Amino acid sequence: MGCAADGKCDAMKGHDKAKELISPALLEQIEAVAAAEHRSAPDMLREMIEGYLSSRHAVAASGVGQPPERRTPREAAARILERRKFHPLPDGATIRDMLTHGRA
Repeated sequence: MGCAADGKCDAMKGHDKAKELISPALLEQIEAVAAAEHRSAPDMLREMIEGYLSSRHAVAASGVGQPPERRTPREAAARILERRKFHPLPDGATIRDMLTHGRA
């Protein structure tokens, strides 16, 4: 393990980096949860991050949460008309009214 001219060793540099990434208030909360579960804070934090990344990868792979496909106005109107075939608009309402109110 090497130490730099400023006297900081590699392990200490990693600790400083962690302090930049995690606010003191959040670190206190992590330490409190770790203490309540009789675990070390680094193990708890590692597990939290791995769980988050794992769920994020699963969501990305499933396509859930992805922005909807963009349609041209013509495609959107055709889609609305197709869906409205068996559900007529209320009397006096237009497709524009439905779009404006977010019900189409």
